[in-house]
Amino acid sequence: MALVVGLIFGAFIGSFLNVCIHRLPRNESVVKPPSRCYSCGCRVAWYDNIPVLSFLVLRARCRWCGSRFGVRYLISEVAVGALTGTVCMYVFSGAAMTAPWLAEAGASVLVQQAAAAAALLTLGYFLYVSSVIDLDHLIIPDELTKSFQLIAPLIAVVCGSALTFGWDARDWLWWTDIMRDRHRDVARFAVWTFSITSGTLAVLLLSLPLARWVYSSFCPQNQRWAEADHRGFRLGVLWFVGASAVHAALVAGLLAAGTGWTLSLAAHLAQALLGSLAGWCSLYLVGLAGTVAFRRNAMGFGDVKFLAPIGAFLGPIGVVYAFFAAAVVGSLVGIPMRLARRQREIPFGPYLAIGAVLAVVFGPTVNRLLFPALGGH
Repeated sequence: MALVVGLIFGAFIGSFLNVCIHRLPRNESVVKPPSRCYSCGCRVAWYDNIPVLSFLVLRARCRWCGSRFGVRYLISEVAVGALTGTVCMYVFSGAAMTAPWLAEAGASVLVQQAAAAAALLTLGYFLYVSSVIDLDHLIIPDELTKSFQLIAPLIAVVCGSALTFGWDARDWLWWTDIMRDRHRDVARFAVWTFSITSGTLAVLLLSLPLARWVYSSFCPQNQRWAEADHRGFRLGVLWFVGASAVHAALVAGLLAAGTGWTLSLAAHLAQALLGSLAGWCSLYLVGLAGTVAFRRNAMGFGDVKFLAPIGAFLGPIGVVYAFFAAAVVGSLVGIPMRLARRQREIPFGPYLAIGAVLAVVFGPTVNRLLFPALGGH
């Protein structure tokens, strides 16, 4: 049942995501005007906008002018429908880990599973739209990355994907004495969380002059950042720092509440925050080091902004697996293309999306094999 509902619901979502893919790079609203034929401008009626069915009935043509619609519309509706159905089947079968704090708060199993499915699907839709836009235009719009940097940790706390890599921030809430009795220690948790967060954000802000020097001195003349690029980078960093500060403040508020399930939620939000920091910093440092080493722009800033919200869902360990998986997939695809002298540039964003999916599906198993002492949840 979950599979069928997911397929139907996902097809409608895929139709809307097509609108986002077309309009966001053009700075157009995804709400107004309603869907229309881009050849004759006629509005598409609701009965001509039914996913898959309308495409087949109209034979991929506009009802009014006969212009052909691209097959991408059908592919997107089918692909997103399949994605949604698969995630729903996976989560509602009990295979996916749900957020422990929801159970502690008294939520039913169905509510826990529905929340986890919604969170994972939100991540999947974000990855899909960003990847297709990146393939088409070699950009990932700020409307996607910046907004998701702010909301991703808040969504990620209702699923348990970050907890499947053998480390749980809730462990910081407890310490064990010599008699092996466990004691709650909120102060210890706060010190660890806020020390790492504030230290990372401070280093990030202090690194702005270093980034200016690296991208102005080590890139070829045609790749060197202009003043507008540096200004955009600085604003992007300030936005991320501000979003992270908001999440840290929410963690502090939950800790102050002091009840059982709010402490668990605080730990889960802290884990999402640390994952976001790890996602940003990993690509940022690789970009700086790669630019110095290879004397060319080694990493687009859009990719840095893209991986940060992914890290909120995967946690600080899972996002590292996503990055390495993306690098491996990128090498497997990119090296043969270079040998074949294919000139088409493929951005790194789609590889990061594939890496994120691989990390969610296979990362926990790989982590248990590599680090059996960590165990798993």
